[in-house]
Amino acid sequence: LGSSKICCIIAERDQSGINHILGYGYIESKGISNGIISDFNLATESISNAIKEAEKLANFKINELNFSASSKVVSTKLFNKKINITEDRVSEENINEGLNSLLEDPYFFGKQVLHASPINYSIDGANDIKNPIGLYGSLLEIEFIVSTIGANHYKNYVECITKCNVDVGQIIFSGLASGVAVLNDNELSLGAVVLEIGATTTTLSIFVKENLLFSEVVNFGGNNITEEIARFFGISFSEAEKIKIMHASVIEHSSDNDISFDIPSMNFDNNQNFIQVSKKDLYKIVKPQIENILKWAEVVLHKSGFDKIISKHMVITGGGSQLDGLEILTKSSLNFSARVGKPKEFKIKFDNTIDPSYSVALGIIQSIFKVVEQQKKQDIEMLLTKKNKF
Repeated sequence: LGSSKICCIIAERDQSGINHILGYGYIESKGISNGIISDFNLATESISNAIKEAEKLANFKINELNFSASSKVVSTKLFNKKINITEDRVSEENINEGLNSLLEDPYFFGKQVLHASPINYSIDGANDIKNPIGLYGSLLEIEFIVSTIGANHYKNYVECITKCNVDVGQIIFSGLASGVAVLNDNELSLGAVVLEIGATTTTLSIFVKENLLFSEVVNFGGNNITEEIARFFGISFSEAEKIKIMHASVIEHSSDNDISFDIPSMNFDNNQNFIQVSKKDLYKIVKPQIENILKWAEVVLHKSGFDKIISKHMVITGGGSQLDGLEILTKSSLNFSARVGKPKEFKIKFDNTIDPSYSVALGIIQSIFKVVEQQKKQDIEMLLTKKNKF
């Protein structure tokens, strides 16, 4: 549920583990600003239209919708919890007990949990425990990462979705979803930074050892750059968006002075009043905006405390990541290797390209598939355990 576009996708995973997109709705978003509901009726209509488009293509009725949230009001923090082991060995119940006890903290009053996961364990002072279940011990210490959003903002999301005659499934933080969608196994293991540039928000997320460790959101994105182009040249937002997508670059080319194009001004009337825009002028506007995002990212990385333990590698995604030269500018500004991340592991039967703007939506689906696979594995393990008792 973005501030610029709403993307609804219906997908399935076949017996070979291949993900297939069956239908999608990708429409203009109205009633959502900076990641929160700003107009209930407009947001409900936009969500409903996206659902209907996806259902029509897939020939499938949606009964439950999983969705994402990304906003300045989303907070991600680390928490430590100690649990006394009373049954000699650590059990899954001990971990659940720790999380449930943590969520009773007054900090969580008035908040809705988007994501909560254990990321580090220690038993009786011994660190680097990968999986504590089944190990002997007296004291279990767990480090949890928890992402939350204000309860009232969450209620607004839920109300809009249920008004579309579908139930609410899981709500997933977009910083987590985009990382799941675009990071490869090496990046997840060694650690990487995901910078998701959306329409009105940019999210920086840090992943290490397949875990989300940190995330922060700023209310600035691709639409802010488009607005700056529109103001500078005196053209409409839609025309500014077109030239940004087709011609904008954050690296200067020797031929930029020789390339220009005529754009209708805002007072365009009877084929008159065109504005001539050069590629060099466009570069002068766009580059400082992206540099501001990268400067913010540098400050946030240092503030996180993880800048010394992660690999200096950044994956940039989201609709705003498709600017020419972005990887080169990131390397020169942050001294990070960089690539633009597209969603992986999906096949689509339509004449449509899966680009970085689909990262969050497809990351939600991959997250749900992962949970389903884990549940199936647990069910099989429980069945085998029962059989072995006879």
